[in-house]
Amino acid sequence: MPKRVLIADDNESVRRVIRSFIDQQPGVEVCAVTRDGIETAETAMALRPDLLIVDVLMPGLNGIEVTSIVKNSLPSAKIVLFTMYDDAIRSLAPVMGANALLTKSDGISALLRTVRSMLSDKLKGMEEALARAVHRKEADPVHLESLTRRLRVPLTRCSRDLKYLWVNQHYANWLRRPLDKITGRQIVDVLGTEAFESLRHRFDQANGGQTVTYQADANYESIGRRRIAAAYQPTFQTDGTPDGWLAFVEDVTNNELDEPDSFTPAVNPRVQPAV
Repeated sequence: MPKRVLIADDNESVRRVIRSFIDQQPGVEVCAVTRDGIETAETAMALRPDLLIVDVLMPGLNGIEVTSIVKNSLPSAKIVLFTMYDDAIRSLAPVMGANALLTKSDGISALLRTVRSMLSDKLKGMEEALARAVHRKEADPVHLESLTRRLRVPLTRCSRDLKYLWVNQHYANWLRRPLDKITGRQIVDVLGTEAFESLRHRFDQANGGQTVTYQADANYESIGRRRIAAAYQPTFQTDGTPDGWLAFVEDVTNNELDEPDSFTPAVNPRVQPAV
């Protein structure tokens, strides 16, 4: 069954351009196109799409408000904010539940890469594998090494006090650091302050007991600026208190599609946000 995408933007040219490219993606179909925030929220509740591409500045409800409403009712739906205003909303997007934030200057190619990543069978499979490990109480190093041998992807286990309890060799290789320079250390000391602060809210969400899936850019101390797709599954003490999370990380920086890099539809003048 194809994955279903809802496109929400108050600009007709933008809607048309996005739809034309999404319609070309295998295994994906556009289930609805909406023009304002209220229509978007109502349509999402009725159709339950797998992913929403949402503009931030729309009549009725803005994209941040739509994201919060949709995530409360459809927590498994992925939401990509596609906007002209990056800095103004970067800190708000993850708080309200957006899975990814892109600016229209990033281009249609970046949007398509993000959509494909968020809807990929690999990401869904990793979400399910981590959830099974937590449910079966298999978050100890022995079981995680077994999981590594099966999946061959970067995995970590992190603690509530933001330390690496365990990482596999794939993760260490990705960061270009020895295992013993990661395990047992504070996340901020391994990633670097800039990357840590970029991802801090995602860590806080997992520590709050939330399942987290996202795509984001971060500037890592050891490997520079990378774009990652990640899935976090919270772990729990016997009394149900969250005590950390399991994580899967995939570097999607160089995932290329044979699509144009620019996004230049005619855009109607808009009032600048007061932020």
